[in-house]
Amino acid sequence: MKKILAIALVALITMSFVFAQGGSETTTTVSESGFNTSEVLTFVIPGSTGGGTDLAIRTMGEGLQRLFGLKINYQQMKNTAGHTAVKTAAPDGNTIMLATAALNTQYVTGSSDVNPLEDLTLIACLDDNGYSVLACPVDAPFNTFEEFVAYAKANPRKINAGMPAAGSNTFLFGKLESVLGIELNHVECASETDRLTNIAGGFIDIGVVSLGNAQSYEKAGKLKVIGTVAGDGVTIADSGVELGDNYKTLQEQGYSDCYVLCMHYIYGPKGMSEEQVAKLNASFKQIIEDPTVNEGLRKIGHIPLWHDLEESKKIQMEEYETTVETAKFLGLYAL
Repeated sequence: MKKILAIALVALITMSFVFAQGGSETTTTVSESGFNTSEVLTFVIPGSTGGGTDLAIRTMGEGLQRLFGLKINYQQMKNTAGHTAVKTAAPDGNTIMLATAALNTQYVTGSSDVNPLEDLTLIACLDDNGYSVLACPVDAPFNTFEEFVAYAKANPRKINAGMPAAGSNTFLFGKLESVLGIELNHVECASETDRLTNIAGGFIDIGVVSLGNAQSYEKAGKLKVIGTVAGDGVTIADSGVELGDNYKTLQEQGYSDCYVLCMHYIYGPKGMSEEQVAKLNASFKQIIEDPTVNEGLRKIGHIPLWHDLEESKKIQMEEYETTVETAKFLGLYAL
């Protein structure tokens, strides 16, 4: 009987050792990537289906699944709901999101109480959200951005600029107005579809559209392009598409201060460990540098980038402070 018990005890110890070794391997995997590969990763999408944020998240998600073997649960929500869901999640790295400028604009204008600097953990500053194309009706009284500025200065508040009541494009035009010393007449035109229709019909004089739509509508003779707005130092050649001089960024056209930081950021809940955040940041470097992910982001008009934690925080703060300044200029600051 004692012999049987001894054998059973040895077997139990051996099984415990094997189990512990297996657990150790899992821990090592998690430790290397920062992800808990035994759990489903919830990737919150704070935006509409088929939009730039949605497409970017799913492109990165494919890389996360392929490179790290993660199982992903995509949660599609409206901006504010998505931001709140991440804010209230457990700080274990199992819930993250890709956020855009809307996180800042909604907070500083008072439409959301999620403070991007205090209520979340910044994991990485990633791809630039791409180019904002300035499009006008074909019969607009200006053919270049320089002519547009001259006309705007000579005719304050006479140019109807289509934009949301308080969205990213509102802040883009606000920055241009403050930098250039011009005054536009803000006309509510929230969706890109509405802006394209109103530009083609001559109901608004200028609006922001995507690079792809600008090209197709220009080719059809429904609008003309006078320039693009992008991040600091970005050129139109960075798009990888051969385009005419009218697509050059405003900086390339000589307006050095006419740029808009519109980055994508990976956030998690407040309270995540510094060690895990550092490892997640490094893992997203692998994602961005993966050829398939990199090409996929470029195809949707984004500029793939990665920044370490120190640089990510600097960029985050610069974008946030610019948003505050522009909100005050527009009379939308609510804090």
